[in-house]
Amino acid sequence: MHSRRPRATLKTLPLALVAFVLALALTGCGHPSGEPWEGGAIPPASATPGTDLGLGSRVRPLSFGPGDKSSPRVSPSGERVAFVLDGYVVEKPLYGQNLQLETSTGFGAEQAEWLSDESLAALKSENETAAGGASVVPAPGTLFGTIRDSTPDTSKLLEEVLAAGALPGGEAVAAAVAVEPTTGSPNEQPRSRLVLVRSPEQPLQVYLRNIKGAVTGLSISPDGREVALAVRREPGNAGESRFEVHTYRFSEGQPRRVTRLPKGMGILGAPQWTSQGIHFVAGEQDDPMARDASAPHSLFRIPEGSGTPELVRGIGEDFITASISVSPDGDRLAVVGRRNPGSPTNLYVLDLASEILEAATTNQNMEIKTNPRDLTWSPDGRSVVLISRGALSGPGLYDTPASNLSSAFYNLYEVPVTDLPAGEETEG
Repeated sequence: MHSRRPRATLKTLPLALVAFVLALALTGCGHPSGEPWEGGAIPPASATPGTDLGLGSRVRPLSFGPGDKSSPRVSPSGERVAFVLDGYVVEKPLYGQNLQLETSTGFGAEQAEWLSDESLAALKSENETAAGGASVVPAPGTLFGTIRDSTPDTSKLLEEVLAAGALPGGEAVAAAVAVEPTTGSPNEQPRSRLVLVRSPEQPLQVYLRNIKGAVTGLSISPDGREVALAVRREPGNAGESRFEVHTYRFSEGQPRRVTRLPKGMGILGAPQWTSQGIHFVAGEQDDPMARDASAPHSLFRIPEGSGTPELVRGIGEDFITASISVSPDGDRLAVVGRRNPGSPTNLYVLDLASEILEAATTNQNMEIKTNPRDLTWSPDGRSVVLISRGALSGPGLYDTPASNLSSAFYNLYEVPVTDLPAGEETEG
């Protein structure tokens, strides 16, 4: 493990950034656009243990204030958390509010991942309409590594990145990159290739065997040896687009197709490799190329040794799944969804061996983000971090220009998922 290099702090930042970071410190997480702050900061909500902020008394806020936050990631040590704030990457102590800027403001990041030297990788979309969205097929982006010197800076690591995900323990980031066409024929299938990125100082590890199709999501197995891939095959002579689930064992260096979804089915997010087979979220859509996150989706699994997806038992017939994330040990699945169309969105934990589903939050008029990137586990498997915001209960007066206030007051919340109290399930 490399020693941590000097980082941007209030003493080393230029004067303009000092003012910006002070604003962040006052508000918890501010919004950098518009005119300078002119008055008092927005007071943070109470962080007193046991205070119910709208998701249950066990839930703890990890950030405060305005700003559109996404892609939370807890460091391998469990001591820090990184996330995207209005397009730039920040990190901070897990329970502190001393934000460190890791990229310049206006950077345009849509995903952050920890690297082996505890620096960060930031995925920046080259298509502004695709940035941060789960409802479009992702456009290729660029993966940058943060440079820990006196000011926030980045180095370009990899281009044409379709999807990325971290190996357990922050050992590396696996990225699927688009491969250039070879024939130029309109019927030529897109191809993807896997690359491992360990740190800005180490060479890339490229796997030369191509994946037939465009990778739209990937996740690493808990042992770090294999990757599960959602792959979109373009229309060929048959004139139809189809989604497939592939696996890729790093030691073998070649992909294997596990299943092909029926025509009209789209995969949302990345398949998750668990101890009970590969799990993924999918649903019928008029246009599977769109991966419409608002369409009803269900949770499927592919049992070990099988190529046939099946609905996961224990979820419930009317359950609408939005996003999933597998625990570090591979035995549990964090599920964001609703028990039926009329129920509030909550975080649930599915024990994969017993198929018992328990509610981890008790949503009281909160809006929980459902983008698959906005859900992550702590390294010890004791908690899940999600992003949510509360509904406005009434008018508020803030001594700052309206242009400075983001309408998205999203924040990070840590949800304990061990010893869930009985009776906290949300009935539909």
